[in-house]
Amino acid sequence: MKPRFFTAILLFVSAYSPLFLILAVKDFDFEKTHKLQHPLAVFIIIGITVLSIIILFVTFSKINRGNMPVTIKSVKNRSTDLINYTIPYILSFFGFDLSKWGDIISLSIFLFIMMILTIKSKSVFLNPILSMAGYGLYDLEYIRDKKDFSVIVLCKYDLKEKEVYYIRKLTRFLYLAVEKKEKVQNGNK
Repeated sequence: MKPRFFTAILLFVSAYSPLFLILAVKDFDFEKTHKLQHPLAVFIIIGITVLSIIILFVTFSKINRGNMPVTIKSVKNRSTDLINYTIPYILSFFGFDLSKWGDIISLSIFLFIMMILTIKSKSVFLNPILSMAGYGLYDLEYIRDKKDFSVIVLCKYDLKEKEVYYIRKLTRFLYLAVEKKEKVQNGNK
């Protein structure tokens, strides 16, 4: 599996980890037994959730400074585009039952199709795990080698026009702004 394809899958799975947590909570019997009704399924769901989050942060911590210094031409914050992301969460508040194979298979098919569409259509949605860690999602137009480019960027900084940042490609359609160029230059003096 190519690293960028793996990163795209990791971003998708970690983005839906809160949904998996909601499903696990819904499986707990709060009234009678005070136990999970389907512990194996819940442990698998929680395992996938925790593993995806750990791998996500380990991967992001290992990313070196961006390899492309770019001058920002314009920036638009996309972090407020939550509606596309929240639609699958509505599923968790309906009659989803971990004891019904039909429900599990249906949700798996739905999430698989969403993942393929997300990767193939180059659409990006807000990842709440990254958002809680301080990352924002931006439409970025930049100039590099006197040419204009347009990409989607994850960044912890408030990106500003006419400033220079280093960016690194995460997937075939998503970049990470790692460092502001002035910071690097000042550190090398």
